[in-house]
Amino acid sequence: MKKTFCKTRRGHWVPLAWAASFLLWGNVAFAALPIQEARFSMQQRSVSLNQVFNEIERQTGYSFLVRNNDINTNQKISIDVKNKSVKEVLEILFAGKNIRYEVEGERISVYKPQQAKQTTVSGIVVDAAQEPIIGASVMVVNTTNGCITDLDGKFSLEVSQLPVKVQITYIGYKPQVVTISDSKTAQIVLHEDTETLDEVIVVGYGSQKKANLTGAVASVKMDEVIGNRPLSKAADALQGTVPGLLVSSNGNAPGKSKSFQIRGAYSVGIKNDNGSYGNTISPLILIDNVEGDLDMINPEDIETITVLKDAASGAIYGARAAGGVILVTTKRPQGQTNFQLNYNNNFAFASAMNLPEQAPLTEYLKAYSDAAGDQFWTMGSPSVSKWLGYLEQYRNNPSSIPTVGDGIYKDEEGGVYYLNEKDLVKNMLETSFQQTHNISMTGGTEKLRYRLSGGYISHDGVLITNKDKYERMNVSGFISADITKWFTQEATFSYAHTKNMEPSSALGAIYSTRLGSYHPEGTMPEGISTAGSAGLPFNTPSNQIRWSNPAKTLYDNPRIFLKSILKPFKGFQVAFEYTFDKNIYDYHWYTGSVDYTTIQGGKNTTPTSDYLRKIKRYTDYNSINLYATYDFSLGEHKFKVMGGFNQESSYRETMEVYSYGQAVVEVPSLGSGDSSLLKATDKYNEYAVRGGFFRVNYSYKDRYLLEVNGRYDGSSKFPKDSRYGFFPSVSTGWNIAQEKFMEGAQSWLGSLKLRASYGMIGNQNVPAYSFIPTMSMTNKYNGWLSGGSYVTAINSLPALVSSNFTWEKVGTFDIGLDFSMFSNRFTGTFDWYQRNTNGMLAPGMQLPGVVGANAPYQNTADMRTRGWELSFNWRDRIGKVGYRVGFNLSDSKSVIMKYNSNESNILTSSLSDGSTFWNYYEGKELGEIWGYEFDGFYTVDDFTDTSSWKLKDGVATIDGYNPRPGDVKFKNLMDDERGTNMISSGDNTVNNPGDRKVIGNNTPRYLYGITLGANFKGFDLNVFMQGTGKRDSWIANTLTFPLYSDFKFIALYKDLSNYWQPVDAANGDYTALNPNAEFPRIYGNYGNQASNYRQSDKYLSDASYFRIKNVTLSYTFPKAWITKASLSQLKAFVSIENLATFSSLPKGIDPETLSWNYPAFRTISFGLNVTL
Repeated sequence: MKKTFCKTRRGHWVPLAWAASFLLWGNVAFAALPIQEARFSMQQRSVSLNQVFNEIERQTGYSFLVRNNDINTNQKISIDVKNKSVKEVLEILFAGKNIRYEVEGERISVYKPQQAKQTTVSGIVVDAAQEPIIGASVMVVNTTNGCITDLDGKFSLEVSQLPVKVQITYIGYKPQVVTISDSKTAQIVLHEDTETLDEVIVVGYGSQKKANLTGAVASVKMDEVIGNRPLSKAADALQGTVPGLLVSSNGNAPGKSKSFQIRGAYSVGIKNDNGSYGNTISPLILIDNVEGDLDMINPEDIETITVLKDAASGAIYGARAAGGVILVTTKRPQGQTNFQLNYNNNFAFASAMNLPEQAPLTEYLKAYSDAAGDQFWTMGSPSVSKWLGYLEQYRNNPSSIPTVGDGIYKDEEGGVYYLNEKDLVKNMLETSFQQTHNISMTGGTEKLRYRLSGGYISHDGVLITNKDKYERMNVSGFISADITKWFTQEATFSYAHTKNMEPSSALGAIYSTRLGSYHPEGTMPEGISTAGSAGLPFNTPSNQIRWSNPAKTLYDNPRIFLKSILKPFKGFQVAFEYTFDKNIYDYHWYTGSVDYTTIQGGKNTTPTSDYLRKIKRYTDYNSINLYATYDFSLGEHKFKVMGGFNQESSYRETMEVYSYGQAVVEVPSLGSGDSSLLKATDKYNEYAVRGGFFRVNYSYKDRYLLEVNGRYDGSSKFPKDSRYGFFPSVSTGWNIAQEKFMEGAQSWLGSLKLRASYGMIGNQNVPAYSFIPTMSMTNKYNGWLSGGSYVTAINSLPALVSSNFTWEKVGTFDIGLDFSMFSNRFTGTFDWYQRNTNGMLAPGMQLPGVVGANAPYQNTADMRTRGWELSFNWRDRIGKVGYRVGFNLSDSKSVIMKYNSNESNILTSSLSDGSTFWNYYEGKELGEIWGYEFDGFYTVDDFTDTSSWKLKDGVATIDGYNPRPGDVKFKNLMDDERGTNMISSGDNTVNNPGDRKVIGNNTPRYLYGITLGANFKGFDLNVFMQGTGKRDSWIANTLTFPLYSDFKFIALYKDLSNYWQPVDAANGDYTALNPNAEFPRIYGNYGNQASNYRQSDKYLSDASYFRIKNVTLSYTFPKAWITKASLSQLKAFVSIENLATFSSLPKGIDPETLSWNYPAFRTISFGLNVTL
């Protein structure tokens, strides 16, 4: 049977459709014709066409003449128009009808044109591989007469005359207009739209053609990313997709943000919370030209995200661009836009992955016995050997042992044994549910355009209960009105609200890895402990979650953006932008007061003193941008000149209050605490930035390109006499493929552009008042008491300051190559860069401890970073299957070239929290890991005897330790005054580090991302993978070493049982039972643990990883199916996030965070995307 898939959309309008057409299309642009100056109004149902003519005559003075008798003027219609032109009304009345009219003075003649019989034209639409394209749109040019292709790519249309022009369009292919001259079947070939040279890229205060870019810029189209993968946060779209951009996870809990680092941007002057110095320089994130929080914006509202990586592209932002720039452009309709309503959703289930896994309980008990003997440390001093016997009996016949509670058995001798082996981590987890909903509405005329959107996300976490949850609600609106031909006013408003909850235990041990698999769940049974602990919950992770109160964090972010655009003459445009952004932060957590017990019995209370903590903070941010652009040509010389002014100010106020000893624990409040224990602090912070900027673009024949940028910037963070600086950049490009000598390669080479740039950017990474001496005060000072009461006192010395420090200066040289080949099926880019950060702000000198204060900030350090980036994409088709491959790879390395704050070259310092800080020094490669070189284990043959344990001559000794067989032996690399062949840390300087050397580097190297895709008849498969090719890390915890640290109370984890063992230590035989052991001894109460697990190359972890981040399969329904339901698009998808991770790290350690905390989770989601 002949297919009737394709039907013409012409001449089949019902009367009601006339009114609908009017509502949707009535706002067309006015033309200066008399018939459009006459206005007409009429609202009536079931009225004849003749009556409408009469009413028009009455209101406007026009008269109607109906030629011939082939127009049915008695046809009933409904009309609802108000103050519309007669021309508009007639177009509505005659839409879809073969009726014409002519205006002669004040008379309107209506007629049906006399024409020959309708002619049918037909054709088939195929791709370059001669495969049919299903659902392509076929329209007669400048008419509403059209159809879509059927399952064989065929179409047919009735037309009034030949020849006729037909336009064919389909998503992913270039539109094509063809002329059909006869009724023969035409074959039309569509080509994939892989052309990228005409793509427009957003840059600072403007946009440029990608072909004319001379800086290092990468752009991500959000619709393409979301089309292949559901996203809850925009940051997820950047991980692994932009070479040179490191996206790091700050944790896996719902709502946790990600941090960014572009091209290794780093400064040694940033002071961290623990008192150390040095951290990543975060990039400047601009949302529609103004600073904003990327986590607070709905990914569905984003058009593009552009990353400016070199100084040439970022210099226009001056002081704030030292860490690079991320430009976020929100969606805004351009020109006349059809009304479109879109709704999409995403429902997901998540389960935890990569969990710590303990060794079997019997294996743990053996290890404990090897370390500490047969007597266990818990209540009743149970025997390890008896425990092993009870375990075997209980597993064979559970009813043979009278246990209570969670497998607890108290024998006749009073020993308490725990016989239920369990996974404590899995017991605190569950499968979570997530949902996302987005709706948007877009439309407009040539003069008025709008977009409204709303989004809601609800992510339950994977912990039991509903105490870990993230919710976000977004509302945004955009309207643009052409007030005149030369003046346009735009307004954007948005509001975002987030609520984040996570259980927080006052014990701080929800994610503890200390507890062994024998620890009982539930509560202490009667008769086990005599210390009043019966009925109290044990301190397991699941119980801690149940009794804890969630810490609740709220963010509110209202934002208003106004933009006025003036175009007084061709090529010249002035833009004025004003933004007000308010960020409100509210934190609330009450510790509660809980009685609990442990396997040692007894009653414990956490915390010992309960308190309510509240933090409230708000930030007001104002921004003004005024800039003008002039675009003109002189022959083949093209110029684009832009200049402007920018001012931004920020004011932040913070209040933090602790209220101790709540009177009513069920309803905690600041007022119900002990009035003598109310502790409050408040902070204020304010700064402003002001600058003028310019950019000049020049091109000759679009072949030779030049761009010059500059910004004169001032920041209130610096002393008055040194707060201004000028930051210039220059970049050039050469489109080599356009040269005559490349004509022979044009058959396969589409483009080849060489570019180079150099620029200087400032950095203002210091606190706002660093040039003013400050002191801190408290009203709870307890250094002395006055009448038993706390006093108000100054609790710090005045800070030392410098009055002449100024900007850090970051100079970047970049050379790059962009290319496209084989009809743009293969495209790529390569960049090499050197980044010199000079005058980094840091404490300017070493001061003796007696001074009692840190040295003031000075421009005292220099650093050099070198790196490269590579990316390429291939798109092609094999038969009916289209496929695509994308790959990017980047690397960088930073070296300290100057550092005046450590003239003694001291390697390590101790911080206030007890941790070790590895100091900076001249020549240091950022991320260095120092340690000792492993030289095997000591054996009994290394000692003169087993009573004195004196080492034989020639065997290396360890400073401060008395080694035994099974301890780690290190190589002697240096002798000093401490003695010969002695392992030591020297004098802790670079010149004398003892027997330490650089053994690795914790900087992520060789960052890569891989994208694979394929499509076939509406199905689309997308696979995204990313990872780190090289990274070292020193990780010392219970997951990496057996019974680490507090060995008696620590669990044993899987694959950690291969520790060094003697044949029979009890009888004096210290010969190695397993000489090829992985870990040192644990016998003798884990002696010499501090020496054995000092940093060494033996136990340095390989932190590289490969992750299949996302796999998504989607299906786009054919238009022929969905047009019957008045839909323009319908897509369904199923997606898996975090499908698999391949890493050599122990289970439980996330390769991104390098720690165990809130577990990573795998998410399986499905949803629909519907467009009307």
